[in-house]
Amino acid sequence: MIVKRCLILFALSLVFTLFGCSSCNKENSKIPDKVAPTAPNGITITAVSSSEIKVSWKPSADDSGKIKGYKIYKNGQYVKATETTSVSDEGLSPKVKFCYRISAFDAAGNESAQSTEVCAIL
Repeated sequence: MIVKRCLILFALSLVFTLFGCSSCNKENSKIPDKVAPTAPNGITITAVSSSEIKVSWKPSADDSGKIKGYKIYKNGQYVKATETTSVSDEGLSPKVKFCYRISAFDAAGNESAQSTEVCAIL
């Protein structure tokens, strides 16, 4: 009886080794990335001129390690996306308050929460 069980287990092991088992192999089981990156932080605003601001931030982190880019929001409205951790905003009017928030997104399209709002007046 024990020999028969051992032979069955050996045969099953041999079949899985030779033909594979997609549900047994972690490399073949593709688990979709559903975790958003961390929200950007450390945002700084630097006045470049009377009509230009540079907004910079620290890189976000992602569980997959694949930050694809950042979305820039100015005064609550989406402006553009960038792959870098800084952006210049040109053509601004002096003596006007501009507020920025940044979010990160990964290769799977998951978007982080928006950063804390940072504002400046030129």
